[in-house]
Amino acid sequence: MTTPTDLATDWILAKQAENAARDARIQVEKEIIEALGCEEEGSKTHDLDGIKVTITGKINRTLDPAAWESIARKIPAHLRPVEYKPALDIKGLRYLQKHNPDLYLMASEAITAKPGKPSVSVKEGE
Repeated sequence: MTTPTDLATDWILAKQAENAARDARIQVEKEIIEALGCEEEGSKTHDLDGIKVTITGKINRTLDPAAWESIARKIPAHLRPVEYKPALDIKGLRYLQKHNPDLYLMASEAITAKPGKPSVSVKEGE
């Protein structure tokens, strides 16, 4: 019979194998990029004897809301590259659920909730 301790040990070994595989994949990706090059932004596909390899260069951009607000009016509204989207405030939603169930019920009509994947954390004794 497999005990919880056996399962925890199996988890540690699987995690080590997963990390080693990830590190090996990342190293191969670096070598592929060195060999084929990478666009600064955008993708390029290479056909290597029937194996398609696509390398996508990315630029991560973030917005400084305070700086944007100071210049937004200088850019015509129809040309502004910023959009404002409603976002769910989980802390506020939980507050409503606990302190004002009627408003929570009303708000929940616009919210979809589904269970997430449970997480497991295993650490070896120190």
